[in-house]
Amino acid sequence: MISFSKGTGSFTRVDFMLTLSDGIRLDCTKYIPNGSPPANGWPVIIVTHGYGLSKYSEMEEAEEHAAEGYYSLVYSMRGQGISEGVSNFISTIEANDLKEVVVYVKNDANTNDNRIGIHGGSQGGIIPYLAVCTGMQVRTIIPDMASPEAGSNWIENGGIKMTLVWTCSYPSNIVRYNSLVSRFKPWALSSQPDKWDSLAHYLPINRDFLGQVSNCQIPIMVQNCWQDKFFNTLGAIRSAYILPYNNEKMYFGATDGHGSDHVPGEEAYKEGVFGEWTDNHLKAIQNNVMNVNEKFTYAVSRFPLTDSIWSWERYHSPVWPPAGVQNVKLYFHPFNTLLPVSYGGSQSSVSFNNDILDPNVTMEYLVNTEFRGPLFDAKFRKNEIVFETPALLQDATMAGTPYAYLYYSSTANGVCQYNMQIWDVRPSGEEKLVTRINWTDRYYSANQVKQKNVNGQAYGHKFLQGNRIRVKVTNLDNVPLYRGQYLSDAFLRTNPFMLPVLKQATNRIYINSSSRSYIELPLINFVIGIQQISTEVPGEFSLQQNYPNPFNPVTKIQFTVPSTGKNNFVRISVFDITGREITTLVDENLKAGVYETEWNATGYSSGAYFYRMIAGDYASVRKMMLIK
Repeated sequence: MISFSKGTGSFTRVDFMLTLSDGIRLDCTKYIPNGSPPANGWPVIIVTHGYGLSKYSEMEEAEEHAAEGYYSLVYSMRGQGISEGVSNFISTIEANDLKEVVVYVKNDANTNDNRIGIHGGSQGGIIPYLAVCTGMQVRTIIPDMASPEAGSNWIENGGIKMTLVWTCSYPSNIVRYNSLVSRFKPWALSSQPDKWDSLAHYLPINRDFLGQVSNCQIPIMVQNCWQDKFFNTLGAIRSAYILPYNNEKMYFGATDGHGSDHVPGEEAYKEGVFGEWTDNHLKAIQNNVMNVNEKFTYAVSRFPLTDSIWSWERYHSPVWPPAGVQNVKLYFHPFNTLLPVSYGGSQSSVSFNNDILDPNVTMEYLVNTEFRGPLFDAKFRKNEIVFETPALLQDATMAGTPYAYLYYSSTANGVCQYNMQIWDVRPSGEEKLVTRINWTDRYYSANQVKQKNVNGQAYGHKFLQGNRIRVKVTNLDNVPLYRGQYLSDAFLRTNPFMLPVLKQATNRIYINSSSRSYIELPLINFVIGIQQISTEVPGEFSLQQNYPNPFNPVTKIQFTVPSTGKNNFVRISVFDITGREITTLVDENLKAGVYETEWNATGYSSGAYFYRMIAGDYASVRKMMLIK
């Protein structure tokens, strides 16, 4: 035993090995406050560590709790640190170990058995969450970066996350895997269909517990990060509808870890709420932490950037989704256009290639190149098609889970993949990845036309007025270096979020009226660059000269729609000097009125362009000049 002082508190540290019922010994440290305990014993906080770490990563937090009058305990999970045994990769085995740790704590004469709380992140958040859903009795838990769908999150929507490969790659001095988990990495890197089937079978077993969340009847405070490269925040959102309403509190935003932005303001806010939560539930101090109007707290990213990090804003809501959220469908159109109305033209589809330049290339080889450099370029080519909305007429906030509805076909046999990246683009052309939607069809026969509705990575983001929403559909979901910086984050580097498919193919997305593909975003106040600017009812169709003209890079175009007793389908397109249609600005049914749209010509070269309006029998063409 060693006595310590920290801040205004002092405590005694005790290191020991705890023998479990199966004979495995866990490396533990407990901190006991000095002085006389409260009448019923010291309140307790057990701090649990993330995967590949040990008790030493959490000792500082445990010491801080001890200085604040808590009996605190940390331990290394089995197969990690110097604890004995082998890891089963964040499962009920480790949850049952924690239950035995709690029994030890309750049997300690220094503790208040009715005031035990557990806090941890990643593995350290999942394990106590799983334990209370399978019978563990404590006063409260505070899991960070934890999902009740953690097992299946590694292989979400048919893909295999890069982070699964990393988490199964620790050397034996950090993690000792059991025989089953040792096979996960070679299965993930394999091109054999049965290896994917093995992952899909074994990963959810004793790891996914959404169906058991209803068993958790204790107060729980969940803190998740939108940018999590391991676990989709969607799992926490789903659990919010199952947990007891009056006993839960949820934060979705920037939580340091798993690839999230480090935002000091958000960290300070969460630390403050954590203190209020533990005071309330473990020390019976009355405060406002259970305010139902702040049941959900969510932070949203936005431009501008500071050192490649988003700015962040924080909001509160008594319900989820927040008030005002509408699921906005944005349809894919030809010529790089993304609109809230479906495409009515004759072009049936758009396509991109999955180019495998070396048919003998292996996933292990590409992983070792980090998907960049001349060795990678000689084996695999990244391709993408891009779609973009007109400029937003006001700020639009996304809060929740994006979805995609795909009509698709591929020349690949066995497996094909569609990765949809959602970007925010400023008028200057500056862009940054927001979130993504991924679909890998593992049971595909060449040239089948199929449909799929698939969820993406839940996220909160504010698209500012004048910005555009850009969607890139690609065969490789990574973000390359740009001017020496990572536009996504430094966590994945140039590695993909999902491992790609190694089959040469042309992948097609259908867009016309009989098979309309779209993405669906949960948005508040979404208005794009088609604006009715007058209540006047015009007597005829007209197309005005753009202004300013010449322009650089944005110009506005006014047009009128008369009252014809019905809605009128209006299409306005832009053409280059060769007569090639390069984008569509308007493609929808409009009621009578005076309208204005705009064209942002960022990325186009100087010169003459033409824009054409077609509405029924009406057609008009005008010329404009882009001068840079």
